[in-house]
Amino acid sequence: MNKYTRLAEKFSKCEKILGTTMTIFNSTVILEQMNRDSLDFVLFDAEHGIFDTQNTVGVLHACRLMGLPSFVRVQDSAYHLIAKAIDMGADGVMIPRVDTPEQLRVAVDALLFYPEGRKGCGGHAQMRPGEAFDEFGKTRFLMPQIESPMGIENLPRMLEEYGKYISAVMIGPYDLSVMVGTPKDIKSPIMIESIQKIFDISNSYGKSCGIFCDNEVLAQKYRDMGCNVLWTATDKDFFMRGFNLELDVLENIK
Repeated sequence: MNKYTRLAEKFSKCEKILGTTMTIFNSTVILEQMNRDSLDFVLFDAEHGIFDTQNTVGVLHACRLMGLPSFVRVQDSAYHLIAKAIDMGADGVMIPRVDTPEQLRVAVDALLFYPEGRKGCGGHAQMRPGEAFDEFGKTRFLMPQIESPMGIENLPRMLEEYGKYISAVMIGPYDLSVMVGTPKDIKSPIMIESIQKIFDISNSYGKSCGIFCDNEVLAQKYRDMGCNVLWTATDKDFFMRGFNLELDVLENIK
């Protein structure tokens, strides 16, 4: 079973899923070294990271050659951003700041072909080699981020109307912390309550859910709270941890 089909199965069964984020490095060499069997997906951040239509093509192509599922976090729920990411070879998209079902309608229209959506049929890498047209929608993934009280309030309706198209409900903890009134304090009581509510709603609909985890400690905490998608750390995080660990040792050499 290839990783695309396996990931779709993991999403549908709410099994543990491991992913990480590239924000500052667009090196295909690094990607090749990262491609471990346990890594379910890599996300290229076009919202806060360096990625755009020019420098994303190469890394998406590398992921395609390795059979590693790739996501692009676009800047907004907009047709031209989502469809372009898929045309360039992304296997899925993450949509920030999703508050309403209407935003999901836009996302589905941009992600999938008629009759489910209205995506234009084009793009040099929208199809994988040998992929049949009617297989396309089975392994194209949609992960909306819930990042506000409005998003939480509307989540049941979003899942009722568009749940069959959603691969996983994701949380952006830092944006959510701003919106609930405790900026960058992701451990405040209202944050824990909000995160738990999103997990509980998602689980009640049998839907995979996850959150950005700064590190393995938070990943375990959120796993214990009920999520299954452990979207953990960024390339910058990994680089700085390794750099600081090594430099700390070197500083102590006599």
